[in-house]
Amino acid sequence: MSVTGAATLAASFWIAVGLIFAANVLLPLQDAFSKGYVQDLPVWQVLLVRSLTVLAIAVAIGRGPVIRRARRARNLRWIVLRALMNLAAWGCFYLALRDIPLAQAITLYFFSPILVALMAGPFLGERVGLGQWAAIAAGFGGVALASGAASFEMSSASAFALLAAALWAGTMLMLRAFSGEEGALAQVVAANVVFVLVTGACALVWGWQADLSQTLGIAAAGVLGGAGQFAIYEAARRIPASTLAALEYGALVSGFGLGWLMFDEIPTAAVWGGAGLVLVSGVAVVGLERLRARAAPPLPLGPFAPAVALAAEAEAEAEADASLTPKNLTPPTRRSPMTQAIHDKVAKYISLTRYPFPGQQDWPEGYVAKCNAETPVRAIEGPEGTYYPDIIIVSPSDEVREIGEVEMTVDPARVPWLKACSLATDDNTPTKVRHFFVYVPAGLEAEAQALLEDNGISYAGVRGFTVDGDAIRVVPFVTKGDQYDHQITEPGTVR
Repeated sequence: MSVTGAATLAASFWIAVGLIFAANVLLPLQDAFSKGYVQDLPVWQVLLVRSLTVLAIAVAIGRGPVIRRARRARNLRWIVLRALMNLAAWGCFYLALRDIPLAQAITLYFFSPILVALMAGPFLGERVGLGQWAAIAAGFGGVALASGAASFEMSSASAFALLAAALWAGTMLMLRAFSGEEGALAQVVAANVVFVLVTGACALVWGWQADLSQTLGIAAAGVLGGAGQFAIYEAARRIPASTLAALEYGALVSGFGLGWLMFDEIPTAAVWGGAGLVLVSGVAVVGLERLRARAAPPLPLGPFAPAVALAAEAEAEAEADASLTPKNLTPPTRRSPMTQAIHDKVAKYISLTRYPFPGQQDWPEGYVAKCNAETPVRAIEGPEGTYYPDIIIVSPSDEVREIGEVEMTVDPARVPWLKACSLATDDNTPTKVRHFFVYVPAGLEAEAQALLEDNGISYAGVRGFTVDGDAIRVVPFVTKGDQYDHQITEPGTVR
């Protein structure tokens, strides 16, 4: 990984940490204020005032553009479905808050990130290591202890809290799957419009009970919750779901403190023990993730030593100056400790082994993979004219269907061309993301994903590759399109 790339990835990670830290204070504070109101008022009424407040703030910030973007969202039906699940989760959580201490309710909420980490692999294609699985198991034990399930004494209120956690896990997975498609503010607007419509219908049927002071108090809690909600959305665009879930464990500290300060709640020994296990679980997952990132080789190119890498960079620059193909004239030069020859070798290998995969039965008839490595053969229109992507799949009528780009590093200057590649492809995928794949040296996958999502570039997958002599290996990092595409290509694969 280049120094610039490592700095960008680290900055993105710590921005996400700061956002989650803020959310870990704001959201429990919202819950603490709301706990007093849900004991006296219908849950739907509290949710209506809260949602109206958040919606008003979001619209005031984004104004007309955010309203138009929310209305025209590519994945609007998924946003609506996620909003309904989120609303049901809040309803269950507030019902639980009526009868159990704040500390216990927040501890049980952390059944949600445990579920997210468990399902991030099969649903999102994100990798969870053995150490993380052990930490997740400890967290699950903590939730069982705190809920009373371990002693078979779980109450209906605890059951409501666990149901809320399960629903929230589903919404977080959906958020992660589509976070790169729409901005955080547009998602907040769309979700809260759904909240207002549903709870507003309840107000029409059952009338209004809250007085002015209660309404203003709930609105104040909504401001806190809206800020926390926005922080979560933004963090989800920067880090993997399992890491995001683990960082949220910090809310336990806030929840215990607020329960003691505001309600004189003293957690039982079981809740203390369960919270301790959950907290240790979260810290362990984050620590393992950071150790894994630091231990990753800068650029796994087999026998190439650091001294050779410096020479290779100079060679790549010389080749870029000497070559006069349209591709080299248009986009910024991609510089890294990888020669153009290695780049071309990887691009050709991927075009032969993944478009289609060996034995793939559903590859559309007449589709052809064209590789522009070495000799440009098929172009698209880029931001400044003709551009030749590394791999381009065309239909029998020569329409562009899919594109694969092999990036030697992760460079923000490449965003206009990556976006052009994405927009040139179709969106004939189960999740309606565009058929665009990005391949980067192993270790740069999270950075590449962050670059795509921070710039609203729709993509079907990010893959990491290694080169060891003539042996090339491709490993999926995240797949947002067809899960069939989430396949490893081993060295020596032939069709």
